[in-house]
Amino acid sequence: MSKLALILMILALGGCASTPQPEKTGRLAEPQWVSSPSSVYDESRYISAVGYGLDRASAEKSALGALTAIFGQSVQGETKASYKYSEAVADGFIDSSENSEIESAVKTSFAMDSLIGAELKDFWFDGVDTYYSIAVMDRPKSSMLYSDLIESNQRVIRDLVSVPEDQRYTLDSYARYSMAATIADASTVFMNVLSVISPASAAVYRSEVRRGDDYRLECLTIAQNTPIAVSVDNDSAGRVRAAFSQSISDTGFKTGGSGSPYTLDVSLSFTEVVLPENPNKFVRYVVNAKLVENATENVLFPYSLSGREGHASLSEAENRAVRTIEQKILESYGAEFEEYLNQLSSVKR
Repeated sequence: MSKLALILMILALGGCASTPQPEKTGRLAEPQWVSSPSSVYDESRYISAVGYGLDRASAEKSALGALTAIFGQSVQGETKASYKYSEAVADGFIDSSENSEIESAVKTSFAMDSLIGAELKDFWFDGVDTYYSIAVMDRPKSSMLYSDLIESNQRVIRDLVSVPEDQRYTLDSYARYSMAATIADASTVFMNVLSVISPASAAVYRSEVRRGDDYRLECLTIAQNTPIAVSVDNDSAGRVRAAFSQSISDTGFKTGGSGSPYTLDVSLSFTEVVLPENPNKFVRYVVNAKLVENATENVLFPYSLSGREGHASLSEAENRAVRTIEQKILESYGAEFEEYLNQLSSVKR
């Protein structure tokens, strides 16, 4: 290597060695809203709260939670419209034609698990390890939004509970009051929020907004006056009928006789099954049930189950099958019937 090349190499290495390593900048100067949100978002117009976390997402969630906490226990745990209420808005069940922001606000609230009308205005990283976010509600804007929500809900509820007297004690009427209860639950939360945002606006609606439980009491009255007859073929001991009757009673409805507006019509069958090289006796059982509206003969809600049981004797195999049927009915029929009623209420208007 020539002397000149050696000198150039030494200079190059020296230059590299002398290049300073980038230093951590340390904590950055924080925006004013981090420690004093009201200095940026005036309390006379805004409700605001700051949250923090190890990343932006957790900071935003913290901020929304802190904002919700301002409204107290009456709102915490009810920070978003229920899934059923959100579905009703998305499906156009709740009329938002007068204010197109309603559907958007409810959908956004459900997606963010936050109060309707809450906005994430800003975020900041301190340059070390903490992210900050601020959530805000604009009082005038939110007051109008919640007032519109309450008014829309009240219109829908009035429509739902306008049931002719001769149709009062029907599953349709029950479904209407059930949906009214869901909407009233949402309105109660909206009233609690509006009471903080604008007490004067909330006072306008206080006398007309009823609790969801008021409508649930009416649901109970309707159920108690809407008997469902239960008829089961091939049920000599009446055990399957008793299981269905118990499940219906557990949902709040009562069972009735031949003059009932609805009949749960059930067919029960047992078939011997022969398994090669197995000394035990087996029976296959099949249960097919259908809830029928007697006036129209329409099948409203089908239900079925099947399986197989075995024992040393055929009679005991059938007994085991009946016990299994009883257990399955008690475990599942009531829940599936209630799910049917929930689906029915979601399409009634």
